[in-house]
Amino acid sequence: TASQRSRARTVAVRGQAATLLYQVAAKTGNKLIAALATEVETDVFAKVKKAIDDMTAQLKKEMEEEVKHRDFCVNELDVRDKEIAKKEREVQEFDNRISDLQLSIEEFTKEIEAATKEIAETKVQIKKAGMNREEENADFQATINDQRETQDVLHKVLTRLSVVYGKTQEERLAASGASSLAQQEPGAAAPPPPPGFDKKENNKGSTGVLSMIEGLIDDSKKVEADAVAAEREAQSDYENFVSDSNDSISRQQNSITNKSEAKARAEEELSQAKADRDSAQGDIDRLHNVVSDLHNECD
Repeated sequence: TASQRSRARTVAVRGQAATLLYQVAAKTGNKLIAALATEVETDVFAKVKKAIDDMTAQLKKEMEEEVKHRDFCVNELDVRDKEIAKKEREVQEFDNRISDLQLSIEEFTKEIEAATKEIAETKVQIKKAGMNREEENADFQATINDQRETQDVLHKVLTRLSVVYGKTQEERLAASGASSLAQQEPGAAAPPPPPGFDKKENNKGSTGVLSMIEGLIDDSKKVEADAVAAEREAQSDYENFVSDSNDSISRQQNSITNKSEAKARAEEELSQAKADRDSAQGDIDRLHNVVSDLHNECD
């Protein structure tokens, strides 16, 4: 310090003065001068010792303060480094969380779009199935009408032919029977049938025609029955398809609702995670500034 330098210069001057007095005393043999030189020298040494002691004390104090300051710097730097490491871990965790949330939101979006598309496609299939069902039912109605008209016509034909064959046979039998009874003697053999009448052949022909018509009626009834069974099965299949499709639509709509809610929560969490991440990064930046100031002060 300035006072220490001043004392050092004073001591130096007095030392030079003592040396000079010793030289004069030696030349002159003056004891007073020699005693004065001794006094000056003694005083100088005392002051030099005091100056050294003062300097030593000051240096010790400065060293203690320097050690204290160094310990402070080391401790502060260590604390700040740990805080930075902790914040960096937080930032990494936020980055991972943000990445996971973004992937979840993307997946939710894809699943919602897929469910929406499936609902639309299912509705189209229901509409197509309804149109096909209408066409099939129209064909069924036409088939039933055709077969019933056919059966009605065949029944009329069958009735008329039965009447025709039945009356002809009765009339011929009646005519033949009356003639025979008029001419036949008691106990005589029955006369032959009148010419042109063959009971066996007549019955055989009428039976074949009538059987054929009855067969056609049976075939028509079978066609009608098959059409009714097919219609009943087709209607049942259609109703089951519509029911299953509506159940599928209901499930997809519930899925869309649930995923939309989950997506909204994920988006909210993502927004908060980004804010927290930015806050943690801001803390890191401030801590780096503190560390920089500490290095400027301590290095």
